[in-house]
Amino acid sequence: MERLLKAALRNGISKGFLGGSRPWLIIGGIAAGWRVLRKIAGSEPIVVFSEELRPGEAFVIANGPEPR
Repeated sequence: MERLLKAALRNGISKGFLGGSRPWLIIGGIAAGWRVLRKIAGSEPIVVFSEELRPGEAFVIANGPEPR
């Protein structure tokens, strides 16, 4: 989805704003508005945990009771 938005925005600027194509200008405006709304709504993923692993270490994510 992100690649499609970037392509629409890029074509909207190059073909619409700079090239004079009205349909591409509208598509670029919609793509720019969508990105702004996503930023405002906070739908971007939030990193809640980050740790560097050394060679030989593992990180397990599990849901349920802790194994014995």
